[in-house]
Amino acid sequence: LLSHIVVAKYQDALPLARQEKQFARIGAEISRATLARWMIQLATLVQPLIHLLRERLLEYDYLGMDETRIQVLKEPDRMAQSQSCIWAQQGGPPDRRVILFQYSTSKAAKVAETLLEDFGGFLQVDGNPT
Repeated sequence: LLSHIVVAKYQDALPLARQEKQFARIGAEISRATLARWMIQLATLVQPLIHLLRERLLEYDYLGMDETRIQVLKEPDRMAQSQSCIWAQQGGPPDRRVILFQYSTSKAAKVAETLLEDFGGFLQVDGNPT
């Protein structure tokens, strides 16, 4: 069930609100709050896997990276109009690419520097300075 919810949310771009309605149609009353809590708890459980993937990502000499601005509603201590960023990184072995996403409240260079701290190869970016 958790795998289905995660794939539907992150691979198929199906928000938890829509998943809640889909489950209700088949008689499974799972609230959006419950689905969100499961996502947060699952993120904690897979953190060791994320660390291993990050190591694999940074082992090779080529890395693609880009950031995308997003708006997060109801974020603690931030106005709803605040812009945050999702940083995407792709690298690792050519036959087993690793793609990781990192959320940040900032688009500042220090975020990129932290993400690239242990990287020593070629970096490809879109070159957009804004």
